[in-house]
Amino acid sequence: MQDFFVPNDILRVFRGLYPNVDLCQVEWSWELPGKIYEADFELNGHEYEVEITVTGHHLLTEIEGPEAPKSVRNVLAELYPDHSVDACTWVHYSNGDLSFEFELTSAKDGREFEVHLREDGQFLLEGIDL
Repeated sequence: MQDFFVPNDILRVFRGLYPNVDLCQVEWSWELPGKIYEADFELNGHEYEVEITVTGHHLLTEIEGPEAPKSVRNVLAELYPDHSVDACTWVHYSNGDLSFEFELTSAKDGREFEVHLREDGQFLLEGIDL
């Protein structure tokens, strides 16, 4: 966003995480107005979303596109057998945790929703626009 101001402290945190990303290619916005900055960009053919608090703490990075590990896909198929996967996003948290966000569509009624699973396949939550 052209008129969106991002303080130097936040840019330094971002630069520390992604030193090779051209800042001109990053679209900045609020994930949570006045509290969490969101940086959207493309890297190696995948869409990235990085969240940084106003105090400069990196919360998480979402990477859309890579396929989840087979063990996680197997759990998803078992939990939601009559659903198609429309998208998969890897969610890397700053504490080292990893989860997967799947966008699903029901073959029965066309309902679209999201499901989150941990790296070990444990179910976290289901809902719309989580």
